[in-house]
Amino acid sequence: MKRWRQLSYGAACSMTLTVLAMSCSAATAQAPTESPLGDQPATQQNITEAQSDSSQTLKVGTKEILPFELLEEQVPYGNSVEVWKEIARASGFETEWVRYDSVQSMLDGLSVGEIDAAMAGISITAAREAAGIDFSYPFYRSGLQLMVQASSGNRWQSALSGLLSWKVWKPFLLVMATSAGVALLIWSLEHKHNDSFSSDPLKGVGQGMWFAIVTLGTFGYGDVTPNRLPARIVACIWMGASFFIVADFIASLTVDQLEESNLSFEDLVGEKVGVIDTTTAESYVRAKPVELIEFANFDDMVDALEAGEVAAVVHDYPALKYVASRAPDTFEITGRLLTREDYGVAFRDQAQLTESVDREILTLQEQGRLQLIREKWFGDSQDSP
Repeated sequence: MKRWRQLSYGAACSMTLTVLAMSCSAATAQAPTESPLGDQPATQQNITEAQSDSSQTLKVGTKEILPFELLEEQVPYGNSVEVWKEIARASGFETEWVRYDSVQSMLDGLSVGEIDAAMAGISITAAREAAGIDFSYPFYRSGLQLMVQASSGNRWQSALSGLLSWKVWKPFLLVMATSAGVALLIWSLEHKHNDSFSSDPLKGVGQGMWFAIVTLGTFGYGDVTPNRLPARIVACIWMGASFFIVADFIASLTVDQLEESNLSFEDLVGEKVGVIDTTTAESYVRAKPVELIEFANFDDMVDALEAGEVAAVVHDYPALKYVASRAPDTFEITGRLLTREDYGVAFRDQAQLTESVDREILTLQEQGRLQLIREKWFGDSQDSP
């Protein structure tokens, strides 16, 4: 098992008790005779979580998608599992979890009636709606994201290479060229009437350059100053412009540094980019100028990135963030969200059930319980970078 995977399981075990107290209080308020969902362990693939003998049993399809749904000894847990348990407890459902190997096979099973609902990190898309899949109100909002190998190497070497790059030198040379122009102008106006400026062109322009540079940074030391009105007007304009020149210089360096740490597809032209087949990521990356590498599952894709077989991977931001946060020396999230996507519960010809689930999701959102579950599994209140 890869190191990132081991870290994921270890961290997940430490998180499983956070929402339990909240869930137990809700169950007690609704039905004192019911036991909380998920408290009893199971060892088979289809796991039944009983609440009462009279409750409706729903077959809910799921797939392991970090951190929406994970498995430990065939027991499902994770963000979407906890959300569904809250919904089921409030609605009086009994749940039988049915595992699938891919999102597409899960949706196919939903279409032919193998299951009543599908609950994992399932993106709500127009194509899926057109295929007859109905979706609940979103319980999570995020999108697709790029993940690459973490930057390696000595920080001092990285800093030195940055200082020697053209992106740093270009604004610096522009500032120096502008200063030289101001120096030449002031010298031409002053050298015949001001002893501070030598009549020798090389020496005089050097003195003017000194005046321009110290004025740019500190408003001058007073050792070299223009005396005539035209030169003083030029000096005042230069002093005012120095605010904007220095600010623009610093901003250009900051933007360049941010661009280097936020890769985009423009930086990956011709490179191998991994996706999981039959996902929204595959459709998105297929239209980009990169070499598309498809994988059957998430583990294989992440392992390929770790081994350097692909330059980057594209997948749902929550799953990539979950992995990167547990192996920060191996992976890092880069750039902004590539798309905005909503995640919901999938149904097929279940209007009444869909309406019931919508109502419970809205209730959980209003009560702040969705936020608590999200913070538990993603570590903060933000859905995206």
